[in-house]
Amino acid sequence: MDDFTITTVYFDGQFWCAFIQKQINGMFYSGRYVFGAEPTNPQLIQWMLNDFSYVPLYKTSAYQKVRIKDVVKSNSKPKSLDQYKEAQKEYLIQKKMSMRKETKAIRTDKYKHKKSKKAKG
Repeated sequence: MDDFTITTVYFDGQFWCAFIQKQINGMFYSGRYVFGAEPTNPQLIQWMLNDFSYVPLYKTSAYQKVRIKDVVKSNSKPKSLDQYKEAQKEYLIQKKMSMRKETKAIRTDKYKHKKSKKAKG
């Protein structure tokens, strides 16, 4: 296996961070560095040349591909439209169930009424 290093710079909602993934002799390591404010290109180059090797890396069990967009999306709060749609969906399901129960009760009443008429007649 080839050794590799992947560095991803992303905004986590509050700070700019770098996520480092490394494979050395088949072992996987990962680490995170927090920049704070958005780093400029010269700051990134300076960090890569001078401070990159000092970022603590921790042993991980296996390399997992992480899509930053999915992580940010899962951490974001749902929009009011999404909340409204979810509430509306739940309401319609409950309404449908109550209508089914009502219809079943009406059919049962009609059946009993018809049966009682036959018994009398």
